Amino acid sequence: MAMLRLRDLKCYYDTPRGVVQAVDGVSFDIQPNEVLGIAGESGCGKSTLLKALYDYIQPPLQIVSGTYEADFPDGKGKVKTIGPGEIRQHWWEFISYIPQGSMSVLNPVIRIESQFFDAVPRDHSLRAVGKTAIRERVAAYLKELELPVEVLKSYPHQLSGGMKQRVLVALGTFLHPQIVLADEPTTALDVVVQKGILLMLTELQQQMENTLVVVSHDMGVHYQISDRLAIMYAGKLVEYGPTDAIFNNPAHPYTQMLIGSLPRVGDRTQRVGISGRPPNLVNPPAGCRFAARCPKVMDHCAHEAPALLQIEPEHFVSCHLYGERAS
Repeated sequence: MAMLRLRDLKCYYDTPRGVVQAVDGVSFDIQPNEVLGIAGESGCGKSTLLKALYDYIQPPLQIVSGTYEADFPDGKGKVKTIGPGEIRQHWWEFISYIPQGSMSVLNPVIRIESQFFDAVPRDHSLRAVGKTAIRERVAAYLKELELPVEVLKSYPHQLSGGMKQRVLVALGTFLHPQIVLADEPTTALDVVVQKGILLMLTELQQQMENTLVVVSHDMGVHYQISDRLAIMYAGKLVEYGPTDAIFNNPAHPYTQMLIGSLPRVGDRTQRVGISGRPPNLVNPPAGCRFAARCPKVMDHCAHEAPALLQIEPEHFVSCHLYGERAS
């Protein structure tokens, strides 16, 4: 059974220039013990969706409609369903968030050690054992992650970008949460450090047998680590399914163009970018939001929004090409 369920979720930003429809009618399930990738261009709604999953809804962002719920084990052998407003009560121990921008996320005037203390909820059992015991637990955990214990006495500015990102991963996984949300965890890092961070995330996911949700615009990252992949475009979910199926048989024209842009060893064919630009989400088009850039556009794409259809087992696509085929 799915541990997180989204149904027609709409998350908008109310700005002076109008209402930005950042996430507009997204529906899918997240399964236990899986790595789910969320991909798409910058500005497509990936990070906003992650904030909604984490129940981090602050003005000007608001949930306009739809539902989002998670199955939370209450520690007494039972599972209860929780939703927005309740999920934040279980940050760090049930669901954690690894934000993008390691250079600026950590508090610059507090030592790393104190930031680990702050991450332990007030009612967590660790609070009862005292700071010395918590420090020992943190130090042991850092050793497991091959991080020098000395970083605990450091300020963020004394660490490299890669080290800061590793600290964020350690913070997000220290209490062994069942769901880890990672927003662009390898952005602005060199390829060697990126590989180390990805290995760290996937190894932790396998050890803890929890669920990892990774947001990235880098399709190569998703190919390496994700079990299933959700493709977003202009606030909409356009394709969703097993990663192998999407890479080997992409269905949506946008996904096909994303996959086609990837370099391949020995292939010197010139890559062609996607012409045009995404629509303005303050006033998006009535039909398919990719229609103006789509090489396979049809007349009714401009005024009729496509439904999300299942084309193969666990493989869904939102495109009129398949709606007409089905009819």
